[in-house]
Amino acid sequence: MSTAQKIINTLRTEFIQEATSAPKLFKDLAKVEHYIAESYKTRSFIELIQNADDAQSTVFGVHGFNGGLIVANNGRPFTFDDVEALCRSGSSNKSRGNNTIGYRGIGFKSVVNLASRIYVFSGDFAFYFEKAATKALLPEVEDVPLIRIPHQCGTETNERFLNIIDELKGRYRYSTLFIFLDINKRIAEEELSEFDRSSLLFLNNIREAHFDRENIKRTISIEKGPLDKQSYVRIKEADSIDEWDILRSPKDPRDVVALKRSGDSIIPALPEESVIHSFTPTVEFAGAYIKVNGDYSTDPSRKNIDMDEFSRRSFDNTVSLITDTIIDILDGRSAKKGFFSPFIKVINKEGNKFKALLFKTIAARLNETVLRNLNGKTVGLSSIRLRPEWLNYEDYERLCNSDLTYLSKELVLSYPELPVFLEQLGIKKLYLDEIIGKINSADLSIAGAGQIVTKIINQYRYDMTQERVSQLKHLNIFPIGNELVCSVSVKSTESLNKGFLNYILQNVNQGDVRYFFLKLGITADSEALISEKERENGVAKETITPKVQSSKVHEEKTLFKATPNIQKWRSAEKNAEEYFKSLEGVLNVSDVSTANMGYDLDVLMANGKRLYVEVKSVTSFSEPIKLTNNEYASAHSYGASYCLAIVINEEPFQIRIVPDPINVLSFQKQIERWSWFCDSYMEGMKDVEELLPILGGRK
Repeated sequence: MSTAQKIINTLRTEFIQEATSAPKLFKDLAKVEHYIAESYKTRSFIELIQNADDAQSTVFGVHGFNGGLIVANNGRPFTFDDVEALCRSGSSNKSRGNNTIGYRGIGFKSVVNLASRIYVFSGDFAFYFEKAATKALLPEVEDVPLIRIPHQCGTETNERFLNIIDELKGRYRYSTLFIFLDINKRIAEEELSEFDRSSLLFLNNIREAHFDRENIKRTISIEKGPLDKQSYVRIKEADSIDEWDILRSPKDPRDVVALKRSGDSIIPALPEESVIHSFTPTVEFAGAYIKVNGDYSTDPSRKNIDMDEFSRRSFDNTVSLITDTIIDILDGRSAKKGFFSPFIKVINKEGNKFKALLFKTIAARLNETVLRNLNGKTVGLSSIRLRPEWLNYEDYERLCNSDLTYLSKELVLSYPELPVFLEQLGIKKLYLDEIIGKINSADLSIAGAGQIVTKIINQYRYDMTQERVSQLKHLNIFPIGNELVCSVSVKSTESLNKGFLNYILQNVNQGDVRYFFLKLGITADSEALISEKERENGVAKETITPKVQSSKVHEEKTLFKATPNIQKWRSAEKNAEEYFKSLEGVLNVSDVSTANMGYDLDVLMANGKRLYVEVKSVTSFSEPIKLTNNEYASAHSYGASYCLAIVINEEPFQIRIVPDPINVLSFQKQIERWSWFCDSYMEGMKDVEELLPILGGRK
């Protein structure tokens, strides 16, 4: 008799004696086993992968064969302690803080749902678990557990499985194999087909997983390593490749934040991927569309987090990783394109305890932090003011420049989600009272003055007290020629800049405008208070350059430096971005649609000019379009540099450009939280190849 057989016999005798002396306890063990199996339902293979990883396996596999299922790995073969831990619940020699993942020693009991007979072949060990065989030994015990008493495999058993074991060992170098008979096909197929490959992200050793059963054939490979001094994990399956940036805590290497990447940008992970891992995934949403790993305590099912001292320590390390990265980005020490996108998409996801806890803790940490180099200043986060959407960027920066901190346009172009993220943390927008206090010390543009006066009239039209009027009279916000003066220097609205007046009249009720000027002692000239659009009676201006037909074929070939990567499943904004990127003479295109800039794309041309492009998706070029008040204000501010990209986002993809839409098209104001409606823009549209020479993109 071999040493392995002697060990199995010794354990078998020991367990039989325990059952005989305490039959009720043995019955209770059967109930506990059933409870564990129910708690771990849908997680059997995850638990088996975890056990394989703890055994230093690099390859894990699930293989079907006629009559059963084989789960195997190439890890360290079983020792006596391993066999005993497999038989007993909670007797594992794994412990918190070691390099092993599990520490309770009960994960293997999850397979009770999968099969009624389980064979184990590892090293010299060959034994099996079966309720019927155990019951035959203990007829007086009312109920027995499946996984408790190991039974020796006879020669006929070894011969029965010899061929398939040898084949798998030869192909995959497996050293430990579990053979499941009388399996529950439904549970096995559901778990294998729905298995999330990102579950493997934080394992220490596994690099390959093979699922090969009837209609389920999946091969997953994991690659880990440094990339540009950053850690990454790349998970491949068929034609799919998921890449993750890894941020690892210097305090505890087990505490990790994983950020999903596409190309050169971080992107939000899928909702089903965005969970907290205790090395293997729980069902707890991570609070943002990221993955988080750590030494988290869980309930017995390993599905839910218990925030004890271990979990709290890992959570604190996670928050430190996130906040340190944010500070490095704001101070200019780090560049992580797309970093804030996994956080802003989660703003409206309610009812999750970790979302609230994550954002609250991030805000608290950042508020304690001093930024060393934000626009060249040393400031606290509380001094930052976000740009109100109704104010153009240049004047926002000028107004903040003295004692407040602004987010530079360059920073927001690099991280368009940043303002939304900071607003979620409680950072305030620059508000009107602050603006009023800084107007006379800021070198405002006429466009900015128009936007501020529009806001003042709309906000204070029912609050024009004597004190308010006195305050407003001293503001240099009224343009005469190219100079901004206070109301005392203005006798009549007739002397004011016509563009300034026209902007106000397009955005404010005419009666409110008249009342405002009268309160400030400015004569409200009736003719001057008629907007251009009203004067034109809704008739659009003629376009400066007549629309031309598409270029000839030989000219079309020179339009693109590369074929546009248009995908029908992408949004109109993303397809428009890809289109502009492919054009000759375009250096860079930034998607700023999430930054509330009043346009979707920032396009940098070869000659240094910028285009500010708002994308409008239509089903045909005769369909009306609308501008929000923010978009309308931006179109006024940027003038000829502002364009509408009218897109039919279907096959074939079609795009036309309307440059300087405020001066080219006719818009009518509609009361839908202020939107601007245009039902005819055909005469304003141009082919892209016609515009490029004008814009300096092509010679």
